[in-house]
Amino acid sequence: MVNLVMTPGQRAVLTAVADAAFQAHGPETVSEIKALLPPGAPQYQLENLEKFVRTKFSELPGSIDALAQQFCTSLSKENVDKIALTLSLLSTRPGTLLLAGHATPFPDLTVQQRELVLQKWRVSSLPLLRQAFRGLVSLALFVAYNLYDDVLFAIGYPATGDEKRFADPDRLRKHFPYTFEKIEVPYQVFDTDMLVVGSGAGGGVVASELSKKGWNVFVVEKGQYVKPEDMAGTQRDGFKRLYESEGLMATEDGSMNVLAGSTFGGGTVVNWSASLRPQHFLREQWAKEHGLPYFLSTEYAKSIEYVCDRMGVSDEHLEHNRANQLLVEGSKKLGYPISKIPQNTGGHAHACGYCGFGCTYSEKQSGTVTWLRDAAEHGAKFMTETSVERLLFAVSPSSPLPSPETLDKYTPSSNRRHCIGALVKDKNGNLAVIRAKQSTIVSAGTIHSPAVLMRSGLKNPRIGRNLRLHPVVFTTGLYDEHIRPWEGAIMTAVTGNWDGSHHGVKIEVIQSFPGGQAAGFIGWTSSKEHKKTMAQYGNLLTLISIARDRGSGRVFLDSEGKPRMDYTVNSYDGNSLVRGTIAAAEIHLVNGAKRITTAQVDVEDYIPAPGHQYLADPKWKEWVAKIEKAGVYPGRCAIGSAHQMGSCQMGAKPSTSVVDPRGRVWGTDGLYVADASVFPTASGVNPMITNMSLSHSIARFIDEDARETLSQPLQAQL
Repeated sequence: MVNLVMTPGQRAVLTAVADAAFQAHGPETVSEIKALLPPGAPQYQLENLEKFVRTKFSELPGSIDALAQQFCTSLSKENVDKIALTLSLLSTRPGTLLLAGHATPFPDLTVQQRELVLQKWRVSSLPLLRQAFRGLVSLALFVAYNLYDDVLFAIGYPATGDEKRFADPDRLRKHFPYTFEKIEVPYQVFDTDMLVVGSGAGGGVVASELSKKGWNVFVVEKGQYVKPEDMAGTQRDGFKRLYESEGLMATEDGSMNVLAGSTFGGGTVVNWSASLRPQHFLREQWAKEHGLPYFLSTEYAKSIEYVCDRMGVSDEHLEHNRANQLLVEGSKKLGYPISKIPQNTGGHAHACGYCGFGCTYSEKQSGTVTWLRDAAEHGAKFMTETSVERLLFAVSPSSPLPSPETLDKYTPSSNRRHCIGALVKDKNGNLAVIRAKQSTIVSAGTIHSPAVLMRSGLKNPRIGRNLRLHPVVFTTGLYDEHIRPWEGAIMTAVTGNWDGSHHGVKIEVIQSFPGGQAAGFIGWTSSKEHKKTMAQYGNLLTLISIARDRGSGRVFLDSEGKPRMDYTVNSYDGNSLVRGTIAAAEIHLVNGAKRITTAQVDVEDYIPAPGHQYLADPKWKEWVAKIEKAGVYPGRCAIGSAHQMGSCQMGAKPSTSVVDPRGRVWGTDGLYVADASVFPTASGVNPMITNMSLSHSIARFIDEDARETLSQPLQAQL
């Protein structure tokens, strides 16, 4: 784990930066913000508002240490070192002169001077200064609006989670009684037929299918299991226990924040129930352009229907919350196509606006409710909070197991190509070997599956390449109406795709969580304006524009062997996101938003004047031109991602892919990958159903291959 031990000088600088971003303001500002509150604002907001306005960041208990910890959680060691260097420079006169234009150490500047420096960093032409702004200011705002209940109550958000959680005790369901294996002695050995690395959308389906076929299955998961009844529905708890990097994993240049599940059940536990089937154009593209005819087969179609049926995917019981209603209404006014988003909720209505922090009701049919339960009921074993150090390779499945002294000999080579399992390490540092007599299936997700392969010594240069992220930008409207966007079903409607090549954008509603809103969705121009906007949180609606990316990036290993992402939005995808930003802004405009904010640092907010002529208004056209001119560029626009795909690409040739059409890793025996990392391209829709249906198919291939191997004479297997 990365660690940042600050000197007194560094700590003083960090405090000075955070206190300039989140300042204490006086009674005039208190009165000004109180006047903005909606009628019927909750009592808990009224009680906490003045304290919120008059409190600076460092007065939040433990906030500076929490911010330092967030650096270490979200950033690579190399980027944490850059933060430390920036803090050191700003503690000196020469360093502050260089970075801030003042010949006085940064902590000694007035708060007004410090705020002005941050404002200049935000729009600087120098990437270094923009990175400093994102690394220091954005993370400080995330911490303030993620960890502190008093802050959340002050903006009208129910900090303790779903207010209806205990109103209907019959709705709460007890968890399935999973049991978990433990490493109890040094260098323990576990035996199984099939080892599955990862328990998410891919791994869960594979474990279910193979265990039902009669194989002994062992699933190892690096995340922890959180029982549904223990899910509080809060940001603080959800991000810490259910997400990669506790909710903020940044790409290497800091230009994009990535949300990825990291828990028993993986992303299925934290997704927003969207269950969109792979579209025909995608299946046709993969079949014809990537040499994978299986995707046009009836067998693959059956896998799609199977996974949807198992989870009760349907749009028949949808109930749009107010946020989704506004998306529908605005799209219809503009003549944009609008569709329902099917949900994996067992064919029932599911008003759970906190589902991104786990479904305490077990109504969402996540992996722990379906696939992993199926596997458990058919004898599968599970181990959580345990990471795969590397895979083990030998001459044949019957080769002797390695001892601690001979581990280095179990690396892949021309004659050691059979994967016989994995070396794993639990949270206490205990090592074990899990021997897989038949097959090892890597389903660790698009970020970690290539990392496992690379740490294991596999040399295919395609491993980690072709990373697709479905980049997202944010457009926020401030309304007179109290929308309360955290209530009800999260994502139930979608509109978009205007480019005609299936690489355009779709527009949807995002889960409402203040940490993300504060850190990037609405931007920061000053402490006062930011607090004013956040105090009206219940009146904000953020729409996301999500692109099916043509461009790609890569996953690589850092100096500690941990996966990092190198990804920059290319010009084509940037143009698609600009088009999506304009369309989302149009939806806000025709719905009557009184202020519209894009995620672009070079575009000021749009405030319709009295007598505004909507899309025909000259001022509107001027503002749209500014959006087009500003574009979507790294560091000049907040960009996010919640979908990761493609880093272990499936293909017809080893020169252009990592796995073959059956999911087998090229150049190995007994080793497969089954998750979204094998996608040849971005899916263009939420990837869960595509992932599950493909993993279901690969599981059937694994079963067929294993049975064929067993039917061969022993000599043929050597």
